[in-house]
Amino acid sequence: MKEGITANQIIFGIAKLATETHELDNMVTSIDCLRLLLVLLPADSCAEGVSKYIASLAAEGITCSMLLDALSLACYMCGQFEPAKLIHLTYKRLQADAIISQMLSD
Repeated sequence: MKEGITANQIIFGIAKLATETHELDNMVTSIDCLRLLLVLLPADSCAEGVSKYIASLAAEGITCSMLLDALSLACYMCGQFEPAKLIHLTYKRLQADAIISQMLSD
């Protein structure tokens, strides 16, 4: 982020990763969480390299949740407190959704 990459560009990459890996499929409200985050922090698709890099992280076992948590911390450390709060709330909601979805499938 210190090199000029915005949270919006990273959010676009995370949303693309979630779509490509189907990581959030079968979760009760995961699509709504990402959709709301994309509305509040409009996706910026102009950084194709960022999206490709984020997609490559899936091969290393990095999940969308991990990326959202890291992005929230990065925004906070860079003084972008509003995006940090929104991203952290999305991260927490996705964590809760994963637990609820697991309980419903058991």
